[in-house]
Amino acid sequence: MSSVTWGLAIRIAAVSCTFVARLIIRRLSAARGPIRTAVALGATFAVYETALFTLAVAGLGGGTGSFAAPIVGRVLAINVAAFAGLYALHRIGFAVGIGRPPAIAKTRPRLPAS
Repeated sequence: MSSVTWGLAIRIAAVSCTFVARLIIRRLSAARGPIRTAVALGATFAVYETALFTLAVAGLGGGTGSFAAPIVGRVLAINVAAFAGLYALHRIGFAVGIGRPPAIAKTRPRLPAS
């Protein structure tokens, strides 16, 4: 199959992973931030790889050789390293004041008098 077909398949898998990550973050709202994001990373990685493997088996082309354990393990290691680096940059940004969480209004806005 063509690279356009694979591009569409990758897009669908990525969007699916976004929904899975949002669901996990909401369900684990009581857990600490790093725990939530690590669980979301693991789950979305599994969903993404499973979706692509399923498409490869279903005949989209490319074969399943790219899904050998050493290859998937290396991709996982790269993703975990990228996650750790980006999370560290995120925390450094907060520490030096570059990023701040959005301010939440403590009072309700006043309605105009009628």
